[in-house]
Amino acid sequence: MHDLLEQSPPQSDVDETSDEKESELRSFFSFPFSSDEVYQQGLADLLARDVLSERSDVEKAGIILQMQLFYFNRVTGQNLTAKDVRSHQDTADPNNFTETMDVPPSSSNYQDRETRPLTFAELKALIEQGKTDGIPNNKVIPDTLNDAPPSTSIAPVRKKPWEVIN
Repeated sequence: MHDLLEQSPPQSDVDETSDEKESELRSFFSFPFSSDEVYQQGLADLLARDVLSERSDVEKAGIILQMQLFYFNRVTGQNLTAKDVRSHQDTADPNNFTETMDVPPSSSNYQDRETRPLTFAELKALIEQGKTDGIPNNKVIPDTLNDAPPSTSIAPVRKKPWEVIN
C-alpha cells in the first residue's frame, strides 16, 4: 500500500499537466488587459482609491499582477496563481512579462477627469456639491417644452376586441 502512495505520477500525466499550464500561461501573457473595458474600469477604480500611491514599484507590480490574475481566472475559468506566473517569468524571457506588468500612472497624474469613468463616490460628491458640470457626458436638458407642432399619427386605429376576426 505504501508503494502506491510513494509512486510519482506517470511521466505522461506530468507532461500533460505541464503543457496545460504552459498553455494557460501563454493565454495569460497574451490576454488583452489594456483593451478590456471591464478590466480597465476595475483598474480605474483602484487608481481612484489611491491603492497604488506611496508604494514601491515592486509592490505596485504585485498588486497589478494579483488583479490581472483574479480577472483572467474569472473570465477564462483558469486557475493560475502568482507563483505560476513568477516561476514562468524566471524561466522565460523577461520581455514577455513587461506588457502584462506595466504599472499605470497613479490617479494624481490624471489631467482630464473624462479619461476615466467616475466611481459612485466621486459621482455622489459632485452631485452633492452641485458641480454637475464636472460629470462626464452629462447633458443639460432645458426646462421648456418643445415649441414644434405635434406630428400627425400615421398608425391605423386599433380595432376593439369584438371587431377582431380570428
